[in-house]
Amino acid sequence: MDLAAALSRLTTLGAESRRRRIERHAPTRASQVPPASSGLEKVTTAVLTAARVQPGDLVIDLGCGGGQVSLQLADLGARVIAVDGNQRALDRLKASAIARSLSGIEVLASPLFCLSLPTASADLVVTSYAMHWLRDADKQRLVAAAFSWLRPGGTLIVADMMFGRGASSQDRAIIRSKIRSLARKGVGGWWRIAKNGYRYLVQVKDHPVSISAWTAIFARAGFTGITASRIVNEAGLVMGRKPITE
Repeated sequence: MDLAAALSRLTTLGAESRRRRIERHAPTRASQVPPASSGLEKVTTAVLTAARVQPGDLVIDLGCGGGQVSLQLADLGARVIAVDGNQRALDRLKASAIARSLSGIEVLASPLFCLSLPTASADLVVTSYAMHWLRDADKQRLVAAAFSWLRPGGTLIVADMMFGRGASSQDRAIIRSKIRSLARKGVGGWWRIAKNGYRYLVQVKDHPVSISAWTAIFARAGFTGITASRIVNEAGLVMGRKPITE
């Protein structure tokens, strides 16, 4: 399904369905966000908390994977376009949405680096642990594209692996922490240290950048009110808003 069809389908959600969603999520926002546990679940919780999504909001989830973020956003009443280049992951997401009776999700199969969407069509763009796969130039292009996809006042949230090349004390602390954590796992952990270390040094597959680099990327794209925070271990979250008047 292309984006135009997905947008049309989501826009035609019935008023009764929307009323039920609003009533279901009327309690305080604290009750809407699931409690944090470890690892990626803490990242997901941080994204949902920052998103402050409202019933009826149109959200684009970039690199949605199996739907950790998309499903919960839809459960909060958002209309979600879930984008990923992995069809198997999208199939899992669709199966989960059907199992949870969520009608507000449409999937779009596309690589992120060549994604094209209508301008001023979304209230929120989110991405969780997908951007470190992209080269730095592609990160900048995608953030600039997200700026154009958002309506004035819309928000972009990037949660990802965020550390640089070891130049700062914070980078070195994150790298040491990851090595210690993996080393405690024994032989398997040391194998992962070797494999991930090689990928990191030669930038194969993983291309993380620091939180400060991310805030600069947001600023160059035109976002304002940019905030940045560390979530857990190497994970960070950067958020910015498209100005209402440019």
